[in-house]
Amino acid sequence: MNPMVRMAIRFIKVTLMLVIMSILSFILCAVIYIYLLDWMNPQGAISMKTFLVVTGFTLTVIFFIAFGWCVGKPLTYLIRWINRLSEGNYSLPLEHFRQPKGDRGLDGTDSHDGPDVSGGTDYTKGSDGSVGYDIYDSHDGFNGSDGSLQHNHYRYPYVLYKELFDRMHLLSNQLQRSETERLNLEAKKQEWIAAISHDLKTPLSYIEGYAHMLTADDYVWSDKEKQNFSRQISGKTAEMKQLIHDLNQAGRWSVEQFPMNKKIDDVVDFLRELMIDIANYPLAEQTSFTFHTEKNGCSMDFDSRLLGRALQNVIMNAVIHNPPGTEVQCNISVKKNYCCIMIEDDGIGIEETKLRHILNHSGKGIAIAKAFVEAHSGRMNILSAEGKGTRVEILIPISL
Repeated sequence: MNPMVRMAIRFIKVTLMLVIMSILSFILCAVIYIYLLDWMNPQGAISMKTFLVVTGFTLTVIFFIAFGWCVGKPLTYLIRWINRLSEGNYSLPLEHFRQPKGDRGLDGTDSHDGPDVSGGTDYTKGSDGSVGYDIYDSHDGFNGSDGSLQHNHYRYPYVLYKELFDRMHLLSNQLQRSETERLNLEAKKQEWIAAISHDLKTPLSYIEGYAHMLTADDYVWSDKEKQNFSRQISGKTAEMKQLIHDLNQAGRWSVEQFPMNKKIDDVVDFLRELMIDIANYPLAEQTSFTFHTEKNGCSMDFDSRLLGRALQNVIMNAVIHNPPGTEVQCNISVKKNYCCIMIEDDGIGIEETKLRHILNHSGKGIAIAKAFVEAHSGRMNILSAEGKGTRVEILIPISL
């Protein structure tokens, strides 16, 4: 049946009920008055006509007050609800729900403020301190076959606008989901921007180092060496251009994840080339590198830019934040359906409180690396002790 027809039928029923109650009350008052006149025969009593007029007027006023309460209270409540939505408070109010019978504690108090809906309840707190909740079950938050809440979940007179309240529930839930998605997307954008801002420092430091070497008066470089330095600077400049391009793309996101561009490649060769590139970094000349692999090759589906930035952040941290003479080892192996990359150094290590701080701040290199690994459905574990070095274990599923 059409929702508007159902609402109209309920209004007709309520109106008829109030009219019948008014008529019965009028008849009852008239009978009582006639009985009192015959029994007591008071002197100076008002006439029957006057009594009936006064009684009829009083009952008419009561009828309109009751009808106005039935019709107006839910509308006023809806206006307040819409005002809450306009202020950004998307939690569901509770006033229009009926407390289920028997749902009371041992002390006779209500066990909770809302209805006991099969499936569960997600509680949320609004900006004004009010508590709301999202009802859910196997029908996506609604129990009726037509997608509406069951009749006995509403109090009177709110049940008159049952279909309207159902749609308000849908609207509130949709707005809440949209707001959550917007906040998540905004957080991802900020995280992405922070990651790019951090990663720009690495190629910039390469360029700065090679430029300093080229302009140093203490050395006379051969043409071949100068050509190699220029090639390195050109490569890092292209890398910076790509990072700036990624930064511009952040404003066009429409999903809650990093923009991925996966393709099947050999992760062993990829990591080996990355290690060689970092070993040629001017500031890494006093750091020794060891690369070991159990397999000559391992093809997997990954985003070379994101994974490269993640691994580069981890290895560069081992280079920059440790004293000269530190040894950095990189081992890659395959365990079941996972590619296991272990990067270990014998440097100064990271104390627990500082490590927790680093992981919780999105602009830090380790936090960025962790986010990029998780974007590949992988996980990253860090084991570190002050004075005993740091070991980073990265597990990424191999999906072909």
